[in-house]
Amino acid sequence: WASVFNCAAVICNRQCPLHRDPSSTPKGFDVMSSVGHYCNGLMTLSNLGIRLQYNSGAMVSCSGHFVRHGVTYTGDHIVWAWFIRDSLQNFVGT
Repeated sequence: WASVFNCAAVICNRQCPLHRDPSSTPKGFDVMSSVGHYCNGLMTLSNLGIRLQYNSGAMVSCSGHFVRHGVTYTGDHIVWAWFIRDSLQNFVGT
């Protein structure tokens, strides 16, 4: 299956403090999908003033390069994150 994203990460049972992803391309969006048996899922996009209910099955897309984001929850939680790294594209010459 073809994808515009050249990187992926699987994050298991990890609370994620507010952060930016400076290695993500400033020209694109990151996509984060959440699954698991957990409750009280909350994604915060702090510099936008947004707090989202982040239940299992939710997908959120934002510019991780510019938007400070973080996740809190209670239980078992897995996130699939897809993103683009300019450095990888530069390395392979695309």
